[in-house]
Amino acid sequence: MDINEVIGLTKHSLHLCDNTNFKEIIFTYLLDYDVLVTKDAEFWKEEFSKNMINAKIKNPNSKLEKQEKVIVDGSSLKNDFLKYEKRLEKQSRVVCVYNLNNLDSSVIKELVASHDKMILSVNNIRMLSNKDFNAEKRLENLDPKIVEKLVKKELKNILLGVLLRKPMCGTELVKAVYTKFRVFVSPGMIYPALHELKKEGLLKYDYELKNKIYSIVQEEQAKILLDKHTEINSLISQSLQT
Repeated sequence: MDINEVIGLTKHSLHLCDNTNFKEIIFTYLLDYDVLVTKDAEFWKEEFSKNMINAKIKNPNSKLEKQEKVIVDGSSLKNDFLKYEKRLEKQSRVVCVYNLNNLDSSVIKELVASHDKMILSVNNIRMLSNKDFNAEKRLENLDPKIVEKLVKKELKNILLGVLLRKPMCGTELVKAVYTKFRVFVSPGMIYPALHELKKEGLLKYDYELKNKIYSIVQEEQAKILLDKHTEINSLISQSLQT
């Protein structure tokens, strides 16, 4: 189904994607929308030129005509995204495209709450949702034993994902995993997993007030590893669906 058919006539839509399809999604919307709003104008001018796309590009502070259908490169707005989102509420049609790789969970919640409809496109899977999209509520509906088993099985990948956001010590990682999944993973499980990741060359640690603070060494390699892992899990999930 075409993206614009999925969005329908929704006034203010959110489209979350990742590194693999961010540009492609922007290009697809440009078939039906009038202007791209971005702080990375030079980057998009070059991309439009390479792909022979003829479309208007405007800075977020530029004046927009009310009837213009607007695509927003949300990831370019950085920490000012809510300010610009507010300004765009007067437009007749807006689609805000954000790269999930650049967002933390608190930002995602704010974005979902401030849009009428959301599309999630990751690993060739597309999901449409209204404002009631809430990953935490979905987690609460799952069998706690299954969640605990999966968290412990996927602990190394979970730790990588958490540490990609910011360096932490072991105690902070225990708290982060519990906060996200409501699963207590003891230090006796956390530290061996961290040691394995360090042996694989993905982590390092520095001392801070006698605490070992773990951080990612090979950030790009860690992201690729997690992307591949997510894709494999998605394929397995699809094969299990009836």
